[in-house]
Amino acid sequence: MESGELLHFKNLKRYRDETYATIDTNYFSIALKNMKDGFAERFEQFKTNKSTLTFIVNPLNTNTNEFNIEPFGIDTGSLQMQLLDLKTKDLRNGKFTELKSKLEELEVQKCMHIAQHKWTALKEIPRVEALIFGAWNSLPECYSEVKKLAYGVLTIFGSTYSCEQAFSCMNIIKSKVRSQLTNKNLESCLKLKTTSYKPDLIKLSKGMQSQCSH
Repeated sequence: MESGELLHFKNLKRYRDETYATIDTNYFSIALKNMKDGFAERFEQFKTNKSTLTFIVNPLNTNTNEFNIEPFGIDTGSLQMQLLDLKTKDLRNGKFTELKSKLEELEVQKCMHIAQHKWTALKEIPRVEALIFGAWNSLPECYSEVKKLAYGVLTIFGSTYSCEQAFSCMNIIKSKVRSQLTNKNLESCLKLKTTSYKPDLIKLSKGMQSQCSH
């Protein structure tokens, strides 16, 4: 942008060439710099907690001293012992070696399909989160603290979208005309609204005592 060649801004370059307009590249350079600084500041925590975040796909080459486990309520001593045991068990740690290989292969497949514009083929590729959860679900409960950290990291919200959506649903459900709705019933309504949970109405109705009309 600063050079004025607009090599990476093809639409802007085309507009300039077609209309012979004068482009204030300095204005765009400042805007891009401010955007870059804004993103760097906003996602600073991701850099600080890099070791914690990468733990879910590469637990065998991590240092527990660099983890931020405070938000997850994990016992540090138990975590270190379980992680050490995990690293020494070939049968267990082999799953994460295989996971890393599958994720790398998955990335190659995605790049190939995108390059060849095979968009429908992308749906047939296994989802990354399914592979990661599958590896962690295969571990027995003797690695409870290690799994707790992994699940804690995996369930971190990538954005506030889900929270904002839940609040919007809550405001719609508990309106002014439903002010007597209890918190327990509100929680049940939110689960039905924000998840794919489908209650077994037939089974539930059999357990309820019908009230005869007078």
